[in-house]
Amino acid sequence: MNRPEQAKPKIHLRSSLFILMISVIIVLLTDSVFYYYTKRMLTAELQTKLELIADNVAISIKHSKLGEKYVENLIGQNLRTAALAAQYRLDPDIEKVSNEELIAISKELMIDHMTLLKRSGDDIIGYKSTEPKEINMSTKTWSRDWFKAFNQLLDTTETNVSSGQALPHYWSGPINTSMSDPQYVDKWGYYYDGRTNYILDPYVHDTFIQNYQRETGVNAVINEMINGYTNHGTAEIAVFNPPIFLKQQEQFKKEGYTWFSDREILFGTYTMKDSRDLEMVQEVIRSKKTQQLITTIQGKTLLKMFIPLQLDMPVVIGLSADYEQVQQSIGKQQLRLLLLIGTTGLIAFFLVIVSIRFMNRRREIAAEHVQEVYVDHIDSLFRSMKEQRHDFNNHVATIQSLVHLKEYAELNRYTAEITEETTALNDIIQINVPALSAIVQSKVIQAVERRITFEHEVANLKQIHLGAVKATDLVRILSNLIDNAFDAVSPQKYVERKVRLVGFVKGNSLIFQVYNNGERIPYERLESIFEPGFSTKDEGAQHAGLGLSIIKNLVHQYGGKIHVHSSMNETCFTISIPL
Repeated sequence: MNRPEQAKPKIHLRSSLFILMISVIIVLLTDSVFYYYTKRMLTAELQTKLELIADNVAISIKHSKLGEKYVENLIGQNLRTAALAAQYRLDPDIEKVSNEELIAISKELMIDHMTLLKRSGDDIIGYKSTEPKEINMSTKTWSRDWFKAFNQLLDTTETNVSSGQALPHYWSGPINTSMSDPQYVDKWGYYYDGRTNYILDPYVHDTFIQNYQRETGVNAVINEMINGYTNHGTAEIAVFNPPIFLKQQEQFKKEGYTWFSDREILFGTYTMKDSRDLEMVQEVIRSKKTQQLITTIQGKTLLKMFIPLQLDMPVVIGLSADYEQVQQSIGKQQLRLLLLIGTTGLIAFFLVIVSIRFMNRRREIAAEHVQEVYVDHIDSLFRSMKEQRHDFNNHVATIQSLVHLKEYAELNRYTAEITEETTALNDIIQINVPALSAIVQSKVIQAVERRITFEHEVANLKQIHLGAVKATDLVRILSNLIDNAFDAVSPQKYVERKVRLVGFVKGNSLIFQVYNNGERIPYERLESIFEPGFSTKDEGAQHAGLGLSIIKNLVHQYGGKIHVHSSMNETCFTISIPL
């Protein structure tokens, strides 16, 4: 009988594409999670760095303000000394003092200007001065504590205002923009002890304090943080003056100069502007919590943070950091991850392909094995059928002779044997599962040779679908169980040896039962028969080396169960395998 050519192992394209698609999805999900986590981590790291910078700025501001206050008070004391020196040189009557005389004394005392103030009705005006713009200048409308301090001096009472520097018969106003010449920020001193009819007002431009701030103050620290040797990652730092910044109105200006005390930015610079900055500063003042935003300014992506700080009043530190470094770092790490995942994925895909080829080959080998068993036993079956066909004429001749001789009893016996043989052959053919049909045929022949009555009742199993591997293992299980049953009944000499195979489908399970009428297995040994190396057979008996543990392992491999029941009349092994 010619065997069909075996098909080569095939890689299932649909399964491979499905695995590849799942792998791509996993890679994309992993990459997305990595991108989100890394971005969040690097952003948090940048935020922490900016918060540390803000802390350094806050400390610098506090230390610098202490230093600036000390320097400012020294200047105030020097101005008081200059006022006392000028008083000894000037006439106590303001009408007898000339502007030229004030100019000469100012040069001698090395001060920038000097003005003499006197009362004029309910106002106090500049009456004589080295600066022509201050002559007849009213102070009644000056903001804050200035006009109040002037009146207290002229009333010879102790100066008591919230700002400035108060000394005996003297008050020095805080550094601010000059009303008469807004290009300067000046420091003034006002002296009156009652021996003149005017207040002496010597003042200097704030060149010294500005130099101090530029060299050692807050702006110097900020400049070092931005442009120094150490890269802090900050592009710009600005300390906002909220009451002024949030007014959203034109500041008090004269000749194009902003009033020093009303400047929007107390320290640093503010060139990287975003329309949302005002909203951020408002929220920081309201909530006293840090706010942030990501924006693009001048073609650069920036992270802007706004941090609250308490000085003499609440202020807000604004920090702008280059966010492109974070994005570049994320991009590099993401590229490395993609390369790693891609390489791993290719290796995994290659291993999957190899595994599929290996599994396909295993199926093919198993199928070939089952086919060989099936073909060999079917060949034997067909030989039996041909032999029966060949013997048919002899049977007919024998029957005719028995009829002619009227040997009816012998005729009845002879025809019964022929009928039994034919029925057994038909039962085998009707099993409809080639592998099972082959093994049953094989065991029928063995039973005849060993003088054992072998019965089989296998229901129509045409509707079940067994894979090649599963069919092979099922043949191994049944073959071993039937062989064990044959061995169990072989020692019997005076009792008919009987082995019976029953197979059927119940629910979602395929069930087989192998009965034999051999000796009963003792109860205490039932739990041990499935242990490796255990056998109930005599030494030297056929198949004595087969362990039931192998059968048990094969059944469990498919999620099935095996059970044994033994009584005086018969022993039954039952296996149940899920379909």
